[in-house]
Amino acid sequence: MSAFTLRLHHTSGIDPTVEPLDATDEAEARELAQVRLLLTRDYSRVELHRAGEPLDVFAREV
Repeated sequence: MSAFTLRLHHTSGIDPTVEPLDATDEAEARELAQVRLLLTRDYSRVELHRAGEPLDVFAREV
């Protein structure tokens, strides 16, 4: 099981999607979370969690 997870908040307002994230450390996890947000316009923000605890939130600029 991955230590990191992403909670992807949809722009349509449906319930967030939770995805595991494989990263070697917090810096890589933050970078991958930002990239995940940029890959699609479907998400308004991404929450990064480690072992269930929130680490960071990245939001799409309007």
